[in-house]
Amino acid sequence: MSEGRGVVARNPRGKYFSAEFVTPDPQEIVNALGVEPEATGETQRIINLADVTGEDLIFSYDAVGQSVAVRWCAPSGKVILNLFREGARLLRVEEWNGRTQLVVKFETGDTVGEFRLQVFPEVSIAETSLLS
Repeated sequence: MSEGRGVVARNPRGKYFSAEFVTPDPQEIVNALGVEPEATGETQRIINLADVTGEDLIFSYDAVGQSVAVRWCAPSGKVILNLFREGARLLRVEEWNGRTQLVVKFETGDTVGEFRLQVFPEVSIAETSLLS
């Protein structure tokens, strides 16, 4: 995992949180998913998962912008999901029990959450967002 410069902030309820977005080394993503993240800017990366899933599925993240985006389209080209989230704190690759997924932890001033993009054995997406 690589770490950016962290900033400590306090949310309105007085809880302190780190304002850095920790992301895995690109090689860790290659090893788990068989796809190399493409740099699209100084801190932005895109992971095109079409070749390994058979789905029109793109995951992107911006380490400095602390954001992630997912775009999933049907074979017809119709958008199934177009999601953008800010407040990302941790992106990790999780391999467990025959499943491989990208897991993103979020934290904003008043919410905490988790986004899971399962890539193998089949694509699925789950998200949880709670008041902190």
